[in-house]
Amino acid sequence: MWRPGDAIGFISCSNGLANSDRSLEMVSSLRRKLKADFGLETVLSDSLFQDKETQQTEAPASRAGALLSLYSDASVKAIFDLSGGDLANEILPYLDFEIIKNNQKPYFGYSDNTVIVNAIQAKTGIQNILYNPKVLASQEEAFQTQAIHDLSSRTDSDWIRTFEIAGDNASEQSSAVFAGGNLRCLLKLAGTPYWPELENKVLVLESAGGRYEAMCSGLAQLEQLGAFEKINGMLIGQFTQMALDGKRAAFLAVCRNYASRYGFPLWETAFIGHDDRSKPIRIG
Repeated sequence: MWRPGDAIGFISCSNGLANSDRSLEMVSSLRRKLKADFGLETVLSDSLFQDKETQQTEAPASRAGALLSLYSDASVKAIFDLSGGDLANEILPYLDFEIIKNNQKPYFGYSDNTVIVNAIQAKTGIQNILYNPKVLASQEEAFQTQAIHDLSSRTDSDWIRTFEIAGDNASEQSSAVFAGGNLRCLLKLAGTPYWPELENKVLVLESAGGRYEAMCSGLAQLEQLGAFEKINGMLIGQFTQMALDGKRAAFLAVCRNYASRYGFPLWETAFIGHDDRSKPIRIG
């Protein structure tokens, strides 16, 4: 995936980072971490932070252009999106997927960047990573360092086992191909040319702020899109707000109902989502 001396590109394809001391320190800490532990340089895109004068996220075309510049930069071997929020789908019409396809490198993003992770994979076939790179500089730094070492060395059997998938044998687990991510954000792609191919894939779902009713509505939309007729399984990650509301068990019961009706296996994991122990998972 990368070697010492290579560069990682930093960008915000969703809401730009605030021009605050906290954001600046987070970026600096992550750069130091990548240099010290992996020997990696960093390239900061022009669309990483909000505009200093307006305090607004850069325009969609500007963010798309910045992303394409990182793909075109031969020194950049992977792209870390540090943003989240609501605006990732704005950039899709401005992306030149031929440029991306001709300069293949993995894109790491989570939350709203589920949109970019899946859209690029759908349009180019490039395997991307559902992951929040900021957790590398979190309180779970040691845990995340090992997770990235495992990912980059492709120790997939160890990586898969952390998800505590039950019911299938190891060979079936390690051969799983994943799609999805944040449920609310994934559904932004419905009805667009960027919707991922779900045939024979395991659908990954997680959410931070989604409450029980909204997430049940999302499952109903997936059913109406024909997703459950295609997938080989569904992997349920963290649903943070529902857990706080005491509704996870009720939500899992709804998921089990769909799994029973459509005949696919259902798994759950504590290692995909928005907390600092969320691990990287390959999409595509």
